[in-house]
Amino acid sequence: MSNSTTNNDKPAAAVDTQRRNVLRAGAAAATALAMPAIVRADPKVLYVNSQGGTWEAAARKNLFDPFTKATGIEIKTATGASFAKLALQARTGVYEFDIETVGAPNVIQAMNANLLEPINYSVLGHGSVPSNLILENAVCNHAYSTNICFNTKKYAPGSIKTWKDFWDQQRFPGPRSLGRELSQTIVFALLADGVPRDKLYPIDLDRVFHSLDKIKNSVRVWWTTGPQIRELLGGGEVDMGSVWHAHGVALRNSGAPVEIVWNEFTMDRTYWIVSKGTPRADYAWEFIKFALQPKNNAGFCVDGAYGPVNPAAFQYLTPEQTMNMPTNPKYASGAIEYDGRQMGEVMTQAERRFQRWLQQ
Repeated sequence: MSNSTTNNDKPAAAVDTQRRNVLRAGAAAATALAMPAIVRADPKVLYVNSQGGTWEAAARKNLFDPFTKATGIEIKTATGASFAKLALQARTGVYEFDIETVGAPNVIQAMNANLLEPINYSVLGHGSVPSNLILENAVCNHAYSTNICFNTKKYAPGSIKTWKDFWDQQRFPGPRSLGRELSQTIVFALLADGVPRDKLYPIDLDRVFHSLDKIKNSVRVWWTTGPQIRELLGGGEVDMGSVWHAHGVALRNSGAPVEIVWNEFTMDRTYWIVSKGTPRADYAWEFIKFALQPKNNAGFCVDGAYGPVNPAAFQYLTPEQTMNMPTNPKYASGAIEYDGRQMGEVMTQAERRFQRWLQQ
């Protein structure tokens, strides 16, 4: 009489269940093997988007290697982060990077798209970071500036002081260069068109493009990287440009005849953000906590030619070191900080319009 058992005396239903479990396990293993290594369980690694060059050298010396030594968590770098990649990671769960630094407008843009991990205060600590360094789910690490920089063999030292001067092609003829991302240029266009500093917001995009129309024919190159604008100015291809201050300082230190204008310069606060859904979020917040420690932050800013935004970092800096930092109180009257929220609200549509305008 049959009792529906196998040769191993197990009920047939149990055997079927066992087979299904084996098949599921096999499929899961195959899937795991097919996935990029970057998304597999890796308990001691954090992927940080790198800007390369001086930024990575400063981060490696003052942040990455000391953090690994203190925690055992290895830092690996990725490159080419963008808003599109940030969105793709959150959608697919495949992470090229876990953490990166961005400007305030990009923070708001990413927040609006729900692409950022919330701040983990259980790791970071409540009250451990000054409140003015927090923007939504991002934490400020340092600041850099974008300044007018011009050739003092072509124009007299001290002759160019404002963005109206930069736009004045009759008094100051010659080829220029401006940033190819509108976020790098939008405020300058408004200032050049006579908009007062306290009336920049809300952004009048029509006025921005009206102003850009006036300068377009004199812009020989729309630069995309710091080394590019440094080469353009240093090699004499352009006579003036908007320049990230660190590259202006490097040019001047190399002996190039350039002047950096510490007036009407935009100061960008740069924020650490953690990509939504990354399985290494806890490591990311541990790293951010480490990076924000005043001594670590000061060393990074010195070697990277940035400005610390945490006043506590200045106790680790000499007066000579602060002379090339946009957060130096001496330059405060010339600094213009972005309104990240109002910029972020318009930048997606504005950037699309700008890229179309460049092709016209």
